[in-house]
Order: sequence, then structure tokens, then C-alpha cells
Amino acid sequence: MGSAPIGMRNSQADLLLVKDNLAAYFRQEIVSGRLAPGEKIVEVKYAKLLKLSQSSVREAINILVAEGFVQKGPGRTAQVTRLTEEDVNHSYELRAVLEGYCARIVAQKKVDLSELEQTLSDMRSAADCNNINAFYERDLQFHLLLAEKTGNGMLVQALRRIIVPLFAFVVIHTVRTQKGQWVQSLERHKRIIDALNTHDPVFAERLVTQTIGTFQDQTRVMVSPSSSNPSATE
Repeated sequence: MGSAPIGMRNSQADLLLVKDNLAAYFRQEIVSGRLAPGEKIVEVKYAKLLKLSQSSVREAINILVAEGFVQKGPGRTAQVTRLTEEDVNHSYELRAVLEGYCARIVAQKKVDLSELEQTLSDMRSAADCNNINAFYERDLQFHLLLAEKTGNGMLVQALRRIIVPLFAFVVIHTVRTQKGQWVQSLERHKRIIDALNTHDPVFAERLVTQTIGTFQDQTRVMVSPSSSNPSATE
């Protein structure tokens, strides 16, 4: 287990800083593999271990639940997100349908795409810095923004439930990164924006659906036991 981040040992530290630092600590434990998929995160255990209140641990866990790194059912102990191969395939199948529909509506409505363009620029900056967490945070934001541009709040909620744990799954299973794969991902996201800018709903929907299929193929390679390349782009 890694050491607790600086600032967590000070009992007088600001509560917000404590829970954010603790969330970062758990996130790193998960991404590094020291906390494995399916492993339980027992609040009492970590409160004693890190000399923090149980409520601080609970709040940190809630942050990770929102990010998709941790799953927690009603009255159940939190555990690191674990998705089966079937779960992942079903998630991508739904993504293809929902995001394709998003693209169709956004292209029809001819909405302002400057936020998507800025998010893509932020993804490039993260790739240049080799910051995997920042890259996938912006990547997730890109796809949620696409849904938000439809103006359909229920669609956004449905897509969020699917892709937040899926993106966390990808980050957890990404052991190392390859610049070439990030470049390919950036190019594909750029093509999504270009397709939306044609204002052709049929073309935009088809391109996004196909792109999600490509992401699914990359993820399948990433999690395959025989794969020699553990890196992928959602």
C-alpha cells in the first residue's frame, strides 16, 4: 500500500482538502493496481490506518463513486469497480446507440461546438504532458458534452451511468501509455467535431457509431490476456 499524501496526517486540516487528498490517494492505489478490481474499501479499516475520521473516508469514497472508480450499493461496502467482458461489451453497444443519436441531434440543431473544441485542445495538452488521468477526464467530458448539446437531460443521465464506470475501467487497466494511440484518439475526436460541423445528421450519426465501435475494439485488445499492449484509448 502506498503512503498517505502529505497533509492527511494533520487533524486540523481543512475537511475539503482532506477528502480530496484522500480521494487522490485511493485513486492512485486503484490505478497502480495496489487496490485490485473488486477489492473492498472498508471505511473503518482505512480510518484507523490513516488516522482519519470514518466520515472523511466515506466522503472520499463518494468522490470515487461519482468518478466511476468505485461501486457501492445501498448498505454495501464500497469496492473497486469491476466490469466483466460482457459488461464492457454491453456498455459499448449502448454507447454506440446513444452517442450516435446525440450526434444526429447535435448536427440537426447546428449548435455551437466551441466547448467540444476546447475540450479536445485540453486532451492534446494532457497527452503532451503524458498525463493519463487528465487525458481521460477530458475525454469523458468530451462525450458528456456531446450529450449535453442535445438539450436532453435524460439522455445525459443515461449516458453518464454507462460511460463513467467504463472510463474508470479503461484507466484502471491502462498500465502504460503509447503516444501513437493518444494521437489516434485525438484524430478520431477531431473527426467527430468535423462530422458535426457538416450538419448532416445521418453522416454524423454513422461516423460516431463507427468511432465508438473502434474504441470498443481497442478496449477488447487492451483487456485480452494474450495482448502484449496494455494501453488503449477508451
